[in-house]
Amino acid sequence: MKAVILAAGKGERLQPLTDYKPKAMLPICNKPLIKYQIDMLKEKVEEIAVVVGYLEEEIRKYIKDVKFYRDEKMKGTASALYSVRNFVDDEFILIYGDIFFDGNIDKILETPNSMAVVHLKDVSRYGKVTFEQERLEGIIEKGERGEGFVNAGIYHLDASIFEFVERVKESERGEYELTDAIMMLNADKGVRVIPFEGYWKDIGYPWDYIDVNMYMLDKIGYSIGENTEIWSNATIRKPAVIGNDCEIRNCVIEKSVIGNNCVIGEFSVVKRSIVMDNSNVPHLNYVADSVIAEGCNLGAGTKIANLRFDERPVKMTIKGERISSERRKLGAIIGYNVKTGINVSIYPGVKIGSNCWIEAETLVRRDVNHSR
Repeated sequence: MKAVILAAGKGERLQPLTDYKPKAMLPICNKPLIKYQIDMLKEKVEEIAVVVGYLEEEIRKYIKDVKFYRDEKMKGTASALYSVRNFVDDEFILIYGDIFFDGNIDKILETPNSMAVVHLKDVSRYGKVTFEQERLEGIIEKGERGEGFVNAGIYHLDASIFEFVERVKESERGEYELTDAIMMLNADKGVRVIPFEGYWKDIGYPWDYIDVNMYMLDKIGYSIGENTEIWSNATIRKPAVIGNDCEIRNCVIEKSVIGNNCVIGEFSVVKRSIVMDNSNVPHLNYVADSVIAEGCNLGAGTKIANLRFDERPVKMTIKGERISSERRKLGAIIGYNVKTGINVSIYPGVKIGSNCWIEAETLVRRDVNHSR
């Protein structure tokens, strides 16, 4: 059996974290998301293909021992799958490249023409999958609220799916949806629905990315990379994952991921956050419930607020729309190569775009897309 991973998408809702990395390459506890999928699949299939598009060179230079196919149209999941029509000759496993899951998929492997679903308390973000005794009935578009099952982005299909992909018409949002082909397949042969048991998360929003890292932190517990120096007066509250070649000085690190070649300096506090490679939190900084992308440097006294005074859920602007994170605590999402001056304060839910410089003594109330 073969496997296909769809990793061509741009991940606009995750910006600025996807400015220089496709979402499939975002690190989960310092290991790219797609590597978790590949490592799992290598134990179960003979050959793997990865469909690439946006920033494909980032995937190609890191991932080996797979075949690459380019989605030339970049027009949805059906478009991406069609790119591998010459790779697939029989049954195969299909996985969306922006999901993280930790659980057994053996039943899906054993069930031809099947799709995995996962139970959620609110299906409105994804659309609802209805079925009876494991037989697919329908896939309702996004908008319906309440609990139910949603598409988990894991399928067991055969080469006949491409006949239906060729018949898919462009959707209202201008994409070719694989779910339309699945419904055609269901009408022709029937599709089995397999509830997935285990941890599952669609990494669609920045706070989803934080959640997945927190899950893996709990699972890993404690890990320190090679050539990392930890000062004797540093306080590390497990779980924590710290990469290679770091310097951890007189600071507090609590339930956080620190990338490679990072400095966490004197009297800085990092809590429930991800600091990516080559970034520094060097002096008197406070970082909580936040993500700091690669190549950043926080000036002394830079602090990120993570709680509203009214304690309402923190909102964040996603593709021009204010979206509730549905969480009481959420800090900032800081892009690549950002530098802040001394005594910068950043409000909860703020995003700072890549390559921005923030002047000293600045109060950052809203998203920043250019230096100020």
